[in-house]
Amino acid sequence: MNKHVPDIAYQSITEIAPRIRSGALSPVDLVEALLLRISRLDPSLNAFLKVWGDSARTEARMAKSEIESGRYIGPLHGIPVGLKDLIDVAGHKTTGGSKVLADNIAKSDATVATRLKAAGAILIGKLNLVEFAFGTTGLNPFTGDVKNPWDRTRITAGSSSGSAAAVASGMIPASLGSDTGGSIRMPASVCGIAGLKPTYGRIPRTGVLDLSWSMDHVGPMARTTGDCALLMNALAGPDGGDPTSYAGPVQDFTSGLEEGLALIKIGVPTNYFFEDSVDHEISEAVLSSIDLMASNGAEIVELPMPWVEKGRAINLGVIRPEAVSAHESLLAKYADLYSPGLRKRIQSGFDIPAIDYVRAQRARQWFNHNMSESMKQVDVLITPSVPIQTPMITECTPPDGNMEAGNQLPMFTSIFDVTGQPSHSIPCGFTSSGMPIGMMITGHPYDETTVLRVGNAFEKLTDWHQRVPTDIPVLN
Repeated sequence: MNKHVPDIAYQSITEIAPRIRSGALSPVDLVEALLLRISRLDPSLNAFLKVWGDSARTEARMAKSEIESGRYIGPLHGIPVGLKDLIDVAGHKTTGGSKVLADNIAKSDATVATRLKAAGAILIGKLNLVEFAFGTTGLNPFTGDVKNPWDRTRITAGSSSGSAAAVASGMIPASLGSDTGGSIRMPASVCGIAGLKPTYGRIPRTGVLDLSWSMDHVGPMARTTGDCALLMNALAGPDGGDPTSYAGPVQDFTSGLEEGLALIKIGVPTNYFFEDSVDHEISEAVLSSIDLMASNGAEIVELPMPWVEKGRAINLGVIRPEAVSAHESLLAKYADLYSPGLRKRIQSGFDIPAIDYVRAQRARQWFNHNMSESMKQVDVLITPSVPIQTPMITECTPPDGNMEAGNQLPMFTSIFDVTGQPSHSIPCGFTSSGMPIGMMITGHPYDETTVLRVGNAFEKLTDWHQRVPTDIPVLN
C-alpha cells in the first residue's frame, strides 16, 4: 500500500475546497482531471453506471464563473459528487441496478440531489449497486460486479458498492450511499474510506427508492470524517415530502471536529463484537485503535450486552415484510425481470405472517430500549465494522449466478439500522493480505457531532485514511 500522495485525485474536500475558493484550482480543471481518471479506471472497476460528462463540464464552468465573481457558496462549491443509482435526478434514469427499472426516467430531483446542487456540488453521475440495494456482497448479475480498488479479485461489499469504489480509487472525492443493514458502512470498511449512516430521518429520503421504509438511511461516503461532516451540513434537515424526516434543529456538523478525545467515554461491548468468530486481525486492529484513543484522552468503559446478537434477526424480521411491500406492484407486473435470487428473497416476504412483523417491531422496541440503557454511561460505542476479511468475488458468486440469501456477509452494521443511531465507519488498519479494516463508531440518536468528533480525532492520530491502493495510478 502507498502512503498518501499529494495528488488531486486523493485529496479530501477539506483540502480541495480552499484551493477552489482562492482560485488556485479551477472546478473546470478538477472535473476534467476526474473525468479522464474515470475513463481510464472505471472499465476495470465498474463503479459507474452513467457518467454525466457534458453536464458536469457545464456545471464546472458555471461554478468557476460564480466563484470568480465573488459568489462562492461554500465548501462543496465546484466539488464533484456521485450518487448511488436509487437517487432521483430529473431527466436521468434511476434504475436501482435492475432490469425492472431500466427505462425509469426521474421526473424530479430527490431532496438530497436538490440540496447538493444548492450547495454548489457538481453531480457527476450514477453509481453501481446491488440490485435494488438488497444485498451485502456488492455483486450484481445485471450491471456487473464492482471490483475493489485494493484488489480487483475481491468484493466491495454492498449495497453501495460503486459509491465506495469510486471514492477509494480517487475517481471522485465523495458520493452518496444508502444503508438499511450496513450498505454504507460495509463498503466503506472494505474499501478503506469514511462512511456515515446518520440518525434515521436526519437526511430526507424523498426521491430515493425504498427497500425498508423504517430502516432506510441515506448518507455520505468520502475520504475523511471531516468531508462527511461537510456533506451532512448540506444534506440534513426536515423535508415536507418525507414524513419520517427529523423536524428538530440542525447543527453545524463540523462544529466539534477539532475538540479531540478529552472527556470522551468510549463503550466497548464485551459480547458479540469481539468474540472468537471475529477475524483476529480485525479484532486486534480495532482494539489497538481503542488503546490509542485511550492513551490520548478517552475513557474506556466495558459494556456487557448479552442481548445484542439478536439485532440482526430483528433487522431481517423488519426488512423482509417491508421490502415485499415496497416491491409488491413491481413484482405483479415485472417479476420475470428480477434476478431469480432477489425475486426469491423479496417474495419470501409474502410468506411472513403479519403477527411475525408485529413481533419483530416489538422486539425492536425492546432492543432499542436495551441499547439506550446500556449507552447511558458512554458517548460512543466502538466495534469492528465488518467481522471477516474481505472475500474474493468468486467466493460470493454461486455457480448458477443467483444471489441467494446464503451468499450474504455476516453483519455487525445492521444492529444500528434497527436502532437508527448514527454509525460511522473509518479505516483503522490493514490485514496481512493488504485489505483495509474498518472501525465503527456509533453514537446517541441525533448526536452525529460526537461521532464525527471521535472519527476526526482518530484520523489526526493515524494515517490509515491517507493510504491509497498500490495499483491505482495518481494523476500527473
